[in-house]
Amino acid sequence: MIYTITDENTVVELDPLSEGFARYANSNMEHYIFEFMLNYVRRMKSDMDWRKLLKKNPEKPFLLFVTPSDIAFTLSLIKNGRGVWNQAIRQQDNPTQIERKALPLFTKGEGRKRESGRTVWNDEGLNFYYTAEKNWKKVYNDKDEFSDLCNKWEQWEPEDKSRKNPIRTNWRKNKVEQNAMREEDAVDDWWEAENMGYTEETDDEPEFYWNDEVRRGTGSDN
Repeated sequence: MIYTITDENTVVELDPLSEGFARYANSNMEHYIFEFMLNYVRRMKSDMDWRKLLKKNPEKPFLLFVTPSDIAFTLSLIKNGRGVWNQAIRQQDNPTQIERKALPLFTKGEGRKRESGRTVWNDEGLNFYYTAEKNWKKVYNDKDEFSDLCNKWEQWEPEDKSRKNPIRTNWRKNKVEQNAMREEDAVDDWWEAENMGYTEETDDEPEFYWNDEVRRGTGSDN
């Protein structure tokens, strides 16, 4: 199924994506995960913010700064609005076509009390979100699986390679360059310093390792 949500047309199969990484890895179809990350999850921050964040964290991949809740929330937003967006596209293509107005799947508000003007997600939406979050937490908490995800992301290139540029891993070639960058970026405003990266109850980053093939291809001297 094709959705035009950003500037790109991207295949988005929401239920399989909510299951985690293993299904795609076992089928050599990781590129569907990566296209989803590139086109949708990436929009959680501006390209400028991603460039700055990765520049200040050399040899750490974009995926390390995406949380399972980011992935689950993005999937939920798409699934919630899919019917409305698709209808808008159909009506744009055929203005004379008459059909019943589509409603969001999870945020209709039927039978639910609204609090302080906030839209309330129904049980189906909450179940989808928390199930997706749980599945992706398993990926992030498994060092081998998360490493496989990160290494394959590093090696993967979209057809238009420039699309990946804002969220490429920043590899440093020498210690002098690393030290200069740390000095340049030493001062942060508090809103830039906080909440940038993976956060769990322990505040620990998920563990991962680069494989030798990825390291050989970076030009780094590690």
